[in-house]
Amino acid sequence: MFKMKACLLYLLAGLVVAACTDLSTKVEDAIGVDVTGGSTPPISDPAAALTGVYNQLRTMRGVTNTFALMEHTTDEMMGPTRGTDWSDFGVWRQLHAHTWDPSHGQVLGTWNDLNAGIFRATQVIDVRASSTARQVAEARFLRAFFAFYVMDLFGQVPFRPADAAPAAIPAVMNRPEAFDFIVQDLRAARPQLPNLTSGADAGTASQEAVDFLLARLYLNRAVYTTSTPASPSAGPYTFASADMDTVIARVQAIIDNPYTDLSPFWDNFHWDNTIRSKELVFVKAEAAGTGGNFTTFWWTLHYNDSPSGCCNGFVTLGAFYDLFETADVRRTAYIPDMTPTTGIKAGILEGQQYKTYADSNTPVGPLTDRGGNPLIFTRQVDLLYSNERMGLRVVKYLIKPVTFNDAGTDWVFFRYADALLMKAEAHFRKGETGPALTIVNQIRATDPNNRGATPLASITEKDILNERGRELYWEGWRRQDLIRFGVFTHAWEAKPASGVFRVMFPIPQRALDTNPNLVQTQGY
Repeated sequence: MFKMKACLLYLLAGLVVAACTDLSTKVEDAIGVDVTGGSTPPISDPAAALTGVYNQLRTMRGVTNTFALMEHTTDEMMGPTRGTDWSDFGVWRQLHAHTWDPSHGQVLGTWNDLNAGIFRATQVIDVRASSTARQVAEARFLRAFFAFYVMDLFGQVPFRPADAAPAAIPAVMNRPEAFDFIVQDLRAARPQLPNLTSGADAGTASQEAVDFLLARLYLNRAVYTTSTPASPSAGPYTFASADMDTVIARVQAIIDNPYTDLSPFWDNFHWDNTIRSKELVFVKAEAAGTGGNFTTFWWTLHYNDSPSGCCNGFVTLGAFYDLFETADVRRTAYIPDMTPTTGIKAGILEGQQYKTYADSNTPVGPLTDRGGNPLIFTRQVDLLYSNERMGLRVVKYLIKPVTFNDAGTDWVFFRYADALLMKAEAHFRKGETGPALTIVNQIRATDPNNRGATPLASITEKDILNERGRELYWEGWRRQDLIRFGVFTHAWEAKPASGVFRVMFPIPQRALDTNPNLVQTQGY
């Protein structure tokens, strides 16, 4: 009951939450007649239409739909059931345990969100529109961005031109076709886009954002050419040296920009991250008062925390916590302008929680749970039967004291450290372990990047995957990483080994019913 009330209050505040207790959603085929109304007239205001495409990115931040599919299905995030809280008809358990089916609400919501982004971008690109070359280039990047996720998650990309006839059925690209389509959009867009000069530019398409997405595409190309809906594969994959060369070249172009550099880790998720960070390559820019990004900590914190968490929900796993050294700032950190007043540290929260801190070593006011028990977050957690203290909580986006829901923190999609790790992985897959080790140790360094991790003496494939986890946890990449490294279907803690077909999500039944060109992935 409490959680339902909290969600209702959230809705009354004018903020959209897609996953409270009721996960029902309006069922639409986001690229079909239901949304577009059939053939649409040319847009009259390309600038406003382009703003609408950027605003579609808001569906990808927070804790539901695309983010949920990329994180809840991994060893980084779990939504345990706590009595009647978080039962939600099993939707969170199904994601973590890999038992989802074509009727899953988050699967449908993600399909609709992403395909709506593709169609809206296509309207700006449409030859009938009066868009400028720059507007078309930005729309091409955004269409490629949304299509990349559809290809990665579902293995098929429907496409319906903006001037299609009302009865036209969207064509469907398979993974290799979609890969080429996305690359074509990106390469056509790049010359018309500016370079990044500051974090303030990261909210719009740039040449560096194009380079980052191209690097990501080629890093995963072996997955997209090997694993198809007709024949899913969970790896191992064979990575072409030429693809890895492309990754290295595209990341080097980002490195060569004078703006980009590593920043102290928590500056990337500070409420002033636009100003403080030099790592921001592409973000959903947010102004103060827009809300939304605080949901990643609002949904994980306990009700008695300050600020009070709405839902006492999502956690990370003990085995993932163990990947960090004790001194690694990315694991847990005292934040001078946050922790003293809130009592909450950044990173993964374990053990007794407090009201405030007098200084970095002096916590004040031990908190209790709603039953009067010490509020001690434990690594022991049960997917089906957990109490309100069980599970390690995560605060990735920092909490702005007092006005925590008015922070306007930019939501990070592409980040410089991630680009470096892609380059390190590409070198490693080419057999060039020296450059790979150098890059990983550059990121792990204490000064000036403030990670505080011990340099590695050597490097393995597992080291690279683990480093990506330590650096990028709860940023929406873990599922893709686990698939590429061939371990996504393996067992961990509450999750048994799953079938190889789980490397792709099913096409929602509604989409299959309205588009005969789509085929269901084998296994579903």
